[in-house]
This record gives sequence, C-alpha cells and structure tokens, in this order.
Amino acid sequence: MTLSQQVHDILAETPAMLPAEIAGQLNASELEVIRAMPADMVTMIDASHYLEVLRDIKTWGELTLVIDVDGSIFEMVGHFPKGGEKFGYYNLSDRRTPLKGHLKLNNVSAIALVSKPFHGVPTRSIQFLSTTGRTLFKVYLRRDKEQNFLPEQLEKFEALKKLATA
Repeated sequence: MTLSQQVHDILAETPAMLPAEIAGQLNASELEVIRAMPADMVTMIDASHYLEVLRDIKTWGELTLVIDVDGSIFEMVGHFPKGGEKFGYYNLSDRRTPLKGHLKLNNVSAIALVSKPFHGVPTRSIQFLSTTGRTLFKVYLRRDKEQNFLPEQLEKFEALKKLATA
C-alpha cells in the first residue's frame, strides 16, 4: 500500500489526527505525510515564495502561531511580526508583538496550505516545513464569535493558492 493510500485511510478513520502523529505512525516525515494528504486538504507552495508569504501574512491581523516541539505545543495569538533579511535569516523585529526570532531562510523546503478538521472543527493553516521534513511552525486563521473564519483572512488564504506548485 502506498503512503498516500495509508494517509487517506488514516484520515478517513480519524480525521482530526495531526500530520505529525500520522508521520510517527507511518515512520515518514511530516512533509511526506502532508504531500500524501487528499488534494482538497493541501495546497503546496514552493519554498522560493517563503519571504513573499511571510510578508503577506503580517498584514492579516491577529493569527495563531503554533510551534510543536516533540509533542509540546506552544501557541501565540497576535499579529505576525514584520522583519527583514540579514545574514541568511529573516529577523522578526516588530514592536507590536512580543514574538521575536530569526528564521533561517535556507531551511524551508516547502510551504503547505492545510485545510482539515481538528476535533470536529474546520481549520486553515499555513505550515512551513524544513529541509528535514519537519514542521518549523504553523500559522492558523482566527475565528469570530460565531466560530466562522474571519472573511478577510480566508480570502487571503485562498489567494495564496495562486502560488501553488504543480
């Protein structure tokens, strides 16, 4: 059975399972699992668009940033910080947000726009994947009081699909 068939079977049985969990179960990388997910769940963007995507999402308003390190999950709600390039890094340096850091530019191999349920609720995220196939960080769209995606963010998320790789 191919990886794609295995991933499809797992998601059919357990739609809320995270790509990292599937990767562990199948002894595959997160990137391999994400690429094997159903086409209606994932749009892949080439890493050459990394800076373009980072610069775009900083205009989206409040987002949820998620960093998962071996099962420990860190979340931060706020504006994605502006930044600039220097010495091979995109340096986050925005006074509007406490998030600071240095994103290594040549360590991103792909960007995935992921649309999948989690605990029965639809989610939309932009996932940045490393050259080792692991997720570096994810940025999730926010919701209003009625649990609907913010229309402006959903529109911008869909617009990023124009950068898709074949």
